[in-house]
Amino acid sequence: MQRTFEICDLKTDAGKLDQHAQTLYELTMLANEGHSSWKVSSFLSELKDNHSIYVGYMEENKLVGYICCMAVVDEASINNFAVAPDHQAKGIGTKLLQEMIALLKKRGMERLWLEVRVSNDAAYNLYKKIGFTEIFRRKEYYHNPIEDAYIMELALTSEKQEEAEG
Repeated sequence: MQRTFEICDLKTDAGKLDQHAQTLYELTMLANEGHSSWKVSSFLSELKDNHSIYVGYMEENKLVGYICCMAVVDEASINNFAVAPDHQAKGIGTKLLQEMIALLKKRGMERLWLEVRVSNDAAYNLYKKIGFTEIFRRKEYYHNPIEDAYIMELALTSEKQEEAEG
């Protein structure tokens, strides 16, 4: 059986936002070993927000990964990012992140921010590979379990990229 993959905008079908919110919640819980501060209502609220961008990675019409950002004025932040455990380490996270970065550049965003658990080596290494830099460490940012977060930034414009590199 041939598998088909596609990257899609999860906000395009307004009639499915409730369903998407539930699916996003379930995928987040699965990818984070049953932990998330987000509820279904959090996802639904963000899906309806004009400043949020949701990109999903579909396999045979099933969501296996997603990334969401909040984009305001000229900066964006990654609010959630998950790939189903059985689909991890297959390049899906990289593809989602690259797609989001391309969309943010088209919208004129200059910087992209994120927080990542200090213990999440896979995510941290992905962000470093893409070009994010660690700005600082925020103490006890996460709960269940309590853990520090690295705050990371990526310059999205040539001018900002030169500043970050120089």
